[in-house]
Amino acid sequence: MLESLLDLLQESSLSLWGPFLLLLLCGVGLPLPEDIVLVVAGMLAQDDGRSWIATAVLMYIGVLAGDSIIFLLGRHYGARLLAWEGTHNLFPPKKQARVQRLFDRHGSYVLLIARFLPGLRAPVFSTAGAMQVGYLKFLTYDGAAALVSAPVFVWFGHWLWLKFDDDIQNLNAALSRTEWYTVWVAAGLLLVALMVWRLRPRNRPPNPPS
Repeated sequence: MLESLLDLLQESSLSLWGPFLLLLLCGVGLPLPEDIVLVVAGMLAQDDGRSWIATAVLMYIGVLAGDSIIFLLGRHYGARLLAWEGTHNLFPPKKQARVQRLFDRHGSYVLLIARFLPGLRAPVFSTAGAMQVGYLKFLTYDGAAALVSAPVFVWFGHWLWLKFDDDIQNLNAALSRTEWYTVWVAAGLLLVALMVWRLRPRNRPPNPPS
């Protein structure tokens, strides 16, 4: 998959906007792992001599736009989509029940961890829309998670191409060894940021006069 995607985007001169468009298509059901798209975006940035930071900013926008598509589809068509028999192939009732339990247990904080739950990201976002979660709240939680994951994966692709260049065999081997470590590092950074935010000192109202 990685080699085919690289060849396609390089040959079509869409090394920058191609991954961005793929992230949008992931928002409407394209069965392509978002993380692979971000890694490829980093590789192509290094190959073209672009800054990985600027590429990460663009991919971050693409991630949020794709996630917003899923969320808004859930908001406007959620109940009908969940009841549609064709949806059960991608989002069977057991998975629907699991997502509902996550919301019941953790509330909107599920949106923070959904990015690190393979296979549950789209169902969680569409369910949030169907449950009429506020779009600004969704964007805040999802944006915080994507702010960790998107730059990490783009940087990772940039580093892989810098180290292995076009040696696809060794590049694939390195990717398979380290991809999950990268996911958990990103998740760990997010959890640390959450703990710092939850433990920050809050301004307390002044004591009322006696």
